[in-house]
Amino acid sequence: RMAVGCLLELTFKVAAGEIKNDFAVIRPPGHHAEESMAMGFCFCFFNSVAISAKLLQQKLSVGRIL
Repeated sequence: RMAVGCLLELTFKVAAGEIKNDFAVIRPPGHHAEESMAMGFCFCFFNSVAISAKLLQQKLSVGRIL
């Protein structure tokens, strides 16, 4: 949850023009997961990038996200 929150904070600051760019050093989602089973050894259950992208689309009407 902290990784998602940090990425959201950075993403929305860039989108609002408060900062020029950002780089979040967080672990990728599911990097311990098996093909058919989630394994949360480091609690990576959330796809931080997908959550950030969806919220930008919903809250700020951003159409395209790279």
